[in-house]
Amino acid sequence: MSAPDSSSAALPPDDPQHLSRLRSLIERVMADGKISAAEATELRAALIADGQVTPDEMDLIRTVMKKHLGDGHLEFE
Repeated sequence: MSAPDSSSAALPPDDPQHLSRLRSLIERVMADGKISAAEATELRAALIADGQVTPDEMDLIRTVMKKHLGDGHLEFE
């Protein structure tokens, strides 16, 4: 039995509550412009909780990072 071709299947839209919680998490992580190993693990777990990273989630990450960092760089602790 082969795996379904995920490239032809449309991804379902993200749950608005999930995106709201993810936004809050990203904003908290980005608040000081640095990301610790624990914060990275927490963020990664939230992103892949459903087994996929959706375009909506990626757009949210980009938007929040741009808002907090501008043209600056994220620092890793």
